[in-house]
Amino acid sequence: MKYSIRYVSIAALLLLFSTSALADIRIELIKGKRTIKEKVSFTIEVSHETNENPRYKEKPEFIEVSASFASPANGAIAIDGRGVQRFDEAVTVQGQRTEITYGRHTITLQVSETAVATGLVVFVRGAVVRELIGDRAGEASSASSSVNSGMEERLADLERRVKQLESEVQILKRGRRSQ
Repeated sequence: MKYSIRYVSIAALLLLFSTSALADIRIELIKGKRTIKEKVSFTIEVSHETNENPRYKEKPEFIEVSASFASPANGAIAIDGRGVQRFDEAVTVQGQRTEITYGRHTITLQVSETAVATGLVVFVRGAVVRELIGDRAGEASSASSSVNSGMEERLADLERRVKQLESEVQILKRGRRSQ
């Protein structure tokens, strides 16, 4: 009887520790239903863990952003204005692992048509992630919002140009092979 109580209490402690460790690396930015007309942005802070593994001294291992919708949606997920994942007619968008640094970052969920998001979850391995709400988030986003919009337009233009150049290179390579 003593052993069974000991095993149950050890199992309960393990479960408690594992869920508290999970809470340090996962944050739900959208819970429930939220209508998104064009895009919604959240400011997060990625910081060092208190008992940091030397492996994560320079930067966390990765960030992963997942989204879910009430009905199929089209759009993209961006981190600091850089598109990291595109989705078409998706109800669930599984996150792709992306490099991240410590500090403040803006997570943007953009849709082509009005959609109802039922979840937006951010995972970071090797760091603690927190949402910055109110004044703390405003300091980072309001000062750079006009700069970010100009940068986003410039980035979109450059990405379009890169795609055009890549297609031209492919055409030239095919022409060279056929000769």
